[in-house]
Amino acid sequence: MSAPRNILYTHDIFIRTIVPECLISYFNLDFEVVEIDEAKEQYAIDFPIKTTPALKLKDGSKFFEQLAVNEYLVRSTGNEAEIKQLLGSCDDLLNQANINSVASFGGSDVLNILAGYVKPYIGMLPYDEAREHRALEKLNIFYQFFEEKLATNKYLTGDEITMADLITATSLKLGFAFMFGREWRDEHKSLTEWFENVIHSKYLESHFKDFKYPDVPPTL
Repeated sequence: MSAPRNILYTHDIFIRTIVPECLISYFNLDFEVVEIDEAKEQYAIDFPIKTTPALKLKDGSKFFEQLAVNEYLVRSTGNEAEIKQLLGSCDDLLNQANINSVASFGGSDVLNILAGYVKPYIGMLPYDEAREHRALEKLNIFYQFFEEKLATNKYLTGDEITMADLITATSLKLGFAFMFGREWRDEHKSLTEWFENVIHSKYLESHFKDFKYPDVPPTL
């Protein structure tokens, strides 16, 4: 019987698995990254709910959801400086709440609405004009929300990169990879500059090192 191991279940096409994979790479953590398509039976046994990212620890502990997984990975490093920067100081509850709020918003509302907007253009959903109109209305409000934060800070919650930035930037990957052409990026310079800084940070560079932007968005 093989020795117990720490496992991160992931999937290449899923956005929410990017940050935990990058954290494992950056911190050189003792986790085996397992692609769920290559371990379907064991994954279904370990996580019948079938959601990723999901962690299974050597002692048998299991949990899932991006915020929980990312926080566990960061805290497991024992690196107090990195923990304080990425997750916020325990002495500053307002900062912690701000980081958690933006991270949750970026990894849920933003990603869900953006994915619904992008998928018809990459062959993953049928096109619906009314749905696209609703999505664009919400997304424009989201962009403004982020740009207002970046008007006074280098990053979304201050002058240091945090989990809020890592999760939100990866959530916006679909937009920057497919829909945000040169014209859009020129109209949203602060958001584009922030995205560029975050994806090429030491935390995410392992995933985004070959990232390319589109000149123009696709058409239907």
